[in-house]
Amino acid sequence: MEKKRLWIFIAIAYGVSAVMSIFLVIANRNGVDASNLVSVQMMYPACGVILGKLLVKKEGEKLPVAGYITVLITTAVMMITGALSVLISLPVIDMGEAAGQMDPWSLICQIPIIFGSIIAYILFWACGKEAADNAGIRRKNIKTSIIMIVIFFVLYMARDIASVFIGDYMSGTTENKDAFLALFTNPMFYITAISLPLNYFMVFIAFFGEEYGWRYYLQPVMQNKFGKRPGVFLLGLVWALWHINIDFMYYTKDTPVQMFIGQIITCVSIGIFFGYAYMKTGNIWVPVIMHFLNNNLIAVLAAGDTSVIQNQSVTWADLPIHLLISIPFILFILAPIFNNDSKTQVPELEAVSSEE
Repeated sequence: MEKKRLWIFIAIAYGVSAVMSIFLVIANRNGVDASNLVSVQMMYPACGVILGKLLVKKEGEKLPVAGYITVLITTAVMMITGALSVLISLPVIDMGEAAGQMDPWSLICQIPIIFGSIIAYILFWACGKEAADNAGIRRKNIKTSIIMIVIFFVLYMARDIASVFIGDYMSGTTENKDAFLALFTNPMFYITAISLPLNYFMVFIAFFGEEYGWRYYLQPVMQNKFGKRPGVFLLGLVWALWHINIDFMYYTKDTPVQMFIGQIITCVSIGIFFGYAYMKTGNIWVPVIMHFLNNNLIAVLAAGDTSVIQNQSVTWADLPIHLLISIPFILFILAPIFNNDSKTQVPELEAVSSEE
């Protein structure tokens, strides 16, 4: 049963990502924005887990079927609209002098993720304790969960501030520091920051899409197979590998190898902390929220400019700095909870062990 579910997960998370990369190639050749394809790729890991649970179901096991189906339907609609946004060009909409022009596809492709997020959130909340437990989506250890999220936020901001000062030191300028301080005089910085909580409920399904696959499902499998420390480290590597098409065709076009190496550093380092937080709390919503913050604080620190995530340029000199500022996350691999004889609150790890 577990092997069947694993193969379903691999086929969906990696296989569908590979097939849909065809549209990423088309988008690159035609100079079309591929953001919608990147958003739907975040959904595939959860779909792999959900299909595994529904197709290879344990007898009498109650599951949040309505919420699961909502995730699957949302993903299907996002795949269709994402592909169409690449294949069919629509006239841009003039939003006025202040807002500029908008591609209609950016609005069309937001509709399924917004409605899917709201409906799935309600269904997951109301599915009942037994179904939530079986699906690993019950909210628990709230106090510890909040502490983990706060620690992540502090470490994230410390990492970003460190990159500012190290970058200026290496370049011999104050350019990064000046840009950082200018944020606090930009109204968009405050508007974007204040809107974060509302945005979470409107887009959370994408971050659930990744974390339900990586932390809830694959982390216990990897840790059971290789041990707690090697398992979470190797998970970071396979998570980074999953990003390779996006690294080469979305995040950057000029320095893809450097971007991919940077992706490995990012996925291993924050993957260690996400894994640590999940083992401490047994609450999948903790890494979901942290993943949301990790991605959306980029826009906040860019004063609402979401385009900064695309077409980046990463130099070889940037990589040692990136590794250096990621060390605080990496050090959590030394936490006692990763010891082989320590106890974890993640039930899936013990469940797989007992079944084998």
